[in-house]
Amino acid sequence: MFDPPAKFDAKAGVPMPKAATAGLLSSKGADLGLLRNPVKLYKDKAYVATQENLLAVDTTNGAVTTITPEAKAVTDPQDSVGFFSFTHPVVITESASPLVLTSFVVKQPAVGTHAERVFVEFTAVNAASAQVAWRLPLDIPQWAKDARDPLTVRVTGSSGRVAVVSVGAFKPSGRITYAIDLVERRVLWTRDLFEAKTIAKDTVAGITKDAIDSHYEAAGGYDLNTGEQRWRGEDSENPSVGTGGPRFVRVAGRSKTGVDFERLVDPQTGVVQRDLPDMGADCQFDGSSTLVCFRNSKGLSVWAFDTSNGELRWALPNKAANRIAPTVTAVWHGRVYGRTDSGPLALDASTGEDLPMPPGIAPYAVNEYVGLALKGTDAMAYPASG
Repeated sequence: MFDPPAKFDAKAGVPMPKAATAGLLSSKGADLGLLRNPVKLYKDKAYVATQENLLAVDTTNGAVTTITPEAKAVTDPQDSVGFFSFTHPVVITESASPLVLTSFVVKQPAVGTHAERVFVEFTAVNAASAQVAWRLPLDIPQWAKDARDPLTVRVTGSSGRVAVVSVGAFKPSGRITYAIDLVERRVLWTRDLFEAKTIAKDTVAGITKDAIDSHYEAAGGYDLNTGEQRWRGEDSENPSVGTGGPRFVRVAGRSKTGVDFERLVDPQTGVVQRDLPDMGADCQFDGSSTLVCFRNSKGLSVWAFDTSNGELRWALPNKAANRIAPTVTAVWHGRVYGRTDSGPLALDASTGEDLPMPPGIAPYAVNEYVGLALKGTDAMAYPASG
């Protein structure tokens, strides 16, 4: 165990299933540029969710345990190459007995007088044993049953005893969110026309709209335990909501007047705490004290913010210091992993300084046991070695 790993054994790679690259590569094997990690790690296991099943992979030898839904999974034909599987991430709870949480859109065929039924099967798996702990069916609204496009389902996250799941379709453009009590194994509340994106300070933050196919949407926050709305931001085009660490959420969009914005806001009130640079970036909380935002396309850039107050800590590139920005692949426990033309590297997340020991790989998923990295178009698991 190394927390965080300084290096990995690049000669001891174990092949991972093709599904472990979903969302990282296009159907032709090209790098998609933005990090969409389809894998969650628990000790030496890697969990990968697809539309059809959950794979539990032993990263020490590549052995795979496959967990399937009880009902028949409804799959999108476009997903034949795994390109869209990143919309089905896995969440691992922080409870005393950690659970792997995933969901499937499933169908029960018509039987006798009972019509065909499409619903969502929420599945909780024991993270240590890779055995199903329990399942919970989630009914979907009529607009979802009538959707022309396949439904997608996403486990947004969990906090304490509550997990949050969102279900949606592209046409009609609709979303619904469910909050699930993981102890009592029941639905606490549902919120139609709301897509949950992140959880912070007992608040579910995401994107809300007034009607199906509405052109304008808004960021909003809802009480994690009751589902009551706490705030709603301004209507905007293509709003986005993402993690800002434990104290903030990141909100971006284009106002009705055509002004682009990107902000850190208080998740409980929606009050703007700090305007961010015009980044168009992905952001990850390192699990310690830093929010690292990075743009891996259209000009490499990295910014790091203090999650206690939103202050900018450092940014790359830095022409004055003759430093370039790396392609960021992962952020974890005070460390930024990535690569430049010179090879894999690691930065101190707090200072942005290069760390002296090259990690050997540029992992896109990492914990104290293992790092997963691309080798060409294949995913490999490399043991942490220092």
